[in-house]
Amino acid sequence: MKYELVQANKENKNILYNMMQLYYHELSKYEDDSAIFELNDDGVYPIRYFDSYWTERNRFPYLLKVNDKNIGFALIREREDDFIEIAEFFILNKYKGKGAGRFMANAVFNLHKGKWEIRALLKNIPAQNFWRKIIKEKIANDYEEKYIRNNTRLAWYFSNK
Repeated sequence: MKYELVQANKENKNILYNMMQLYYHELSKYEDDSAIFELNDDGVYPIRYFDSYWTERNRFPYLLKVNDKNIGFALIREREDDFIEIAEFFILNKYKGKGAGRFMANAVFNLHKGKWEIRALLKNIPAQNFWRKIIKEKIANDYEEKYIRNNTRLAWYFSNK
C-alpha cells in the first residue's frame, strides 16, 4: 500500500471532525478518572481545541490517505516550551498492523524536527506498545519514558533534530 500524508485544509475539516468521532469512541474504552469521553446532547463527542488547528500557526492537522481514501489523521502542536507533541493520532482499525501508523509517525517526525513529547493514556496498552516500538526504531535508546500528570499518562521524550 502506498500511504500519503497531507496537511488538512478547511475543505477537509468536516472529514477530520467525523474521523475524530471514531477516534474518541475508540479511546472511550480506555477511559479513567483523568480522561472521560461523554457524548453531548446531540450525540457527538465534543472536541476541545479542534477549531484551533485552522486558526493557530503552531497547530498542524494531517490526514493519512491510501489510494486517495482517508484512513487516519494526526494533530500536531508546536508548544511554547519548544516541544512538539502529537495531540491526537488515529488509524482506522482495518489499516492497523499494515504499516500505516509507522508511515504516519515517521512522516510527521520528518516534517517537524525538534524535541518531542508523545503521551498515551495508562489503560491504552496498544498505544504504549506502538509508541515504544516506533520511537525505538527512530531514535534507538536515546529517549526518556516516564509517568506524567499525576501518573495518569505515560510519556516519551526524544529529539529528532
